[in-house]
Amino acid sequence: MFNFFEEIKKSISKIEPQILSSYNMINISGRILYVEGHLGLTLLSKETITFKVKKGRAIVEGEDLTLAELTDSTIKITGIIKKVEVI
Repeated sequence: MFNFFEEIKKSISKIEPQILSSYNMINISGRILYVEGHLGLTLLSKETITFKVKKGRAIVEGEDLTLAELTDSTIKITGIIKKVEVI
């Protein structure tokens, strides 16, 4: 099975191995945020979704945010995504 993030990691690891992390995020047009490698939700509201990642937490802010998908390792958030911050 083709895994987009794994293919990107293989390509990048040959050039810049230090930039790889234990989680991956892709923001699609400010409407969908897909995350692989989360460690659990900490806050869920229509304006803010917060979840743990290795060495910190991610904060997603926006309007009408919805948790469209949640598995042990992946999250898909939909809505109007205004800001994504990892602290």
